[in-house]
Amino acid sequence: MSEGPSKRPFKKRVKEFLLTRLAPVPGALFVRALHSSLRVRTVGREVPAAIKRDGGQYIMAFWHGTLLMMVYAYVGERLTFLVSWHRDGELVTRVMRRFGMDATRGSSSRGGLRALHGLLRKVRQGYDIAFTPDGPKGPARIAQLGVVQTARLAGLPVVPVGMAALKKKPCAAGIPS
Repeated sequence: MSEGPSKRPFKKRVKEFLLTRLAPVPGALFVRALHSSLRVRTVGREVPAAIKRDGGQYIMAFWHGTLLMMVYAYVGERLTFLVSWHRDGELVTRVMRRFGMDATRGSSSRGGLRALHGLLRKVRQGYDIAFTPDGPKGPARIAQLGVVQTARLAGLPVVPVGMAALKKKPCAAGIPS
């Protein structure tokens, strides 16, 4: 049985409060500042743009390690993303809300079936889905079956998305540092 809020040590409750209540604002500001400091070149955006132009929906799939900038890769207006119930997942949820995105909570190890039902419900409401097919537990950059099963049940195409970045201003020698 899990500990109630009053049974957790005070230090742990304070840390949790700081992480989930205060950190999302500077977290979102950090993502915006980082993005503004990068040279961004988009390749292949025409695929999700065509899907949206035709009134369709899609699943945006990207590796877990590239999550930070994916808020800028999305093409569309309504996105839900799959995020774990872990405390880190709560932080990600609250930061992404600052970008107008919605979370569906769950993972393969905790609440997976409920999360799948939640994703399918969001699809019926017109949302696109963001998914990290390798998940936080890995193995890194090896897709698990969850994204394929979700795509099959939702009837949506999976659009792989990647992200790479360079500093906006190169160093004096012309080579990014």
